[in-house]
Amino acid sequence: MNLDIVIPTINRREKLVNCLNSIFLSTRHIPVNLYIYFSIQEELDYIKNMIGFVEGIHLKMVQNYRVPDFWNDHIKNMTSDAMMYLNDDVLLFDNTVELAIETFKKVFPDNDGVMGLSQANLPEGDTLEGAFGLIGAKFADRFPDRKTICPDYYRFYSDKELWLYSTEVGKFHYDPQIKIKHLHAAYYKNALDQTHIDVRKHLKKDKYTYNQRQSQKLLWGRNFDLINTETT
Repeated sequence: MNLDIVIPTINRREKLVNCLNSIFLSTRHIPVNLYIYFSIQEELDYIKNMIGFVEGIHLKMVQNYRVPDFWNDHIKNMTSDAMMYLNDDVLLFDNTVELAIETFKKVFPDNDGVMGLSQANLPEGDTLEGAFGLIGAKFADRFPDRKTICPDYYRFYSDKELWLYSTEVGKFHYDPQIKIKHLHAAYYKNALDQTHIDVRKHLKKDKYTYNQRQSQKLLWGRNFDLINTETT
């Protein structure tokens, strides 16, 4: 199974390095394609000097740090079987990728599904099962231009709609044994940074968008209507 691991990053150099180190340990016996999307050139140059020569690593610049765009732009032209979507403030366990690939191949042999990863360090019941995970290429084919992540949002709730839709059509799987560690600032005060603060500025609008979409019975995948004109 060919897997792309895709991470957007901004203003989190140290966290990104720790994240990458955990990925390298988790994939030491497993070939994967690692894509890191930067919004700051200096950060790309820093990582390029460290690991830019390593085969299978792709460093790219984007102009707009907007969550749906990273995933949708990547998966649109993806040739791999699945994409693992992560943040720069997560850590993988040594067996995360191996278990993820084995389980995904077993549950979705045709790559038509979504599989969530367990945020094992956070309180049970506080997390969304689909916040991080794998999206199969055939599942992405269900969407126009493979826009699997709802473009109506800036940062929040798009993962929830992905989870809701994939669950609705019987294409979501969650295994609590496939674990990651998420250094979320809401639970780890020493993890608070400017990126977290900046991202939270979009929570109110994204929550309003979600409530409006729910009231209109819109769910990305079931239908493809958008309510925010700037996202079309």
